[in-house]
Order: sequence, then C-alpha cells, then structure tokens
Amino acid sequence: MKPFKEVEEKFKNSQNEWKARIRQEPSKAKRFWKWVWYLCAFPFLWIWVNIRDWRTALIFVFVALIVSSEVWVPYLIAVICWSNEPVRISMLSVGSACWLFWIGPGTPFLVICIGLTIGIKALFNKIKYRHKKAN
Repeated sequence: MKPFKEVEEKFKNSQNEWKARIRQEPSKAKRFWKWVWYLCAFPFLWIWVNIRDWRTALIFVFVALIVSSEVWVPYLIAVICWSNEPVRISMLSVGSACWLFWIGPGTPFLVICIGLTIGIKALFNKIKYRHKKAN
C-alpha cells in the first residue's frame, strides 16, 4: 500500500489539473456546468480514492451507523418490545417513516455521510501531522 502522503499528493494533483482544464474553458456556460459537475463529483471521487484505506472505510461505517440511528433505533426498540403490540407497531411505523424520509433514494444521506467522513479524516490527519511534527 502506498504511503498516505503519496496518495494525497496524487489526488491533489489530479484535482488541480481538473480545475485548470475547467478554467481554460472559453464559454462561460460550459465552464459553469463543468464547475457544477466538479463540485458534485468531488466527494465521491475523494471517497473512491481514500476508501482503500481501512481507516477511512471504518470511519465511513461508523458515521453511517450514527447518522442512520434514527432509523435503526426504532426498529431495535420494536424488536425488544415485540410482545407489547402498540409500542411495536408505533416503533415500526416511526422507523419506516424515517427510512423513507432519510435513507430513501433522493435524500442527502450519502452526501452527509461522505462530508462527515471527509471532515473526520482531515481532523485525524491534522492531529497525526502535528504529532509527527512535534517528534
């Protein structure tokens, strides 16, 4: 596995090349839509490049579990209180409604998870860099 610095530098260089190609576009309309595409694709490309690191994958799983807790906690309560009919039905209803609203297609769930993963990973890298710099 490549060291983190090399992977990060390669990713930054590819992003800078992409930005330079966008800036060279003569048409303002095409340049605008290329910037929109770049900003939409960036989080997914970042995850694609960094998910190979087991730490990032683990951070992403934890973030997804925590952010989706409003869905799985009512389901868990429904399983725990299976004998109590009103509680079970209400918790299944709440969990299903939250699932449709929060984790269903067309929701910002994945974008939020990716953004939080990027932030947490950057924070860990900053702490790691300071620790290495201090030694």
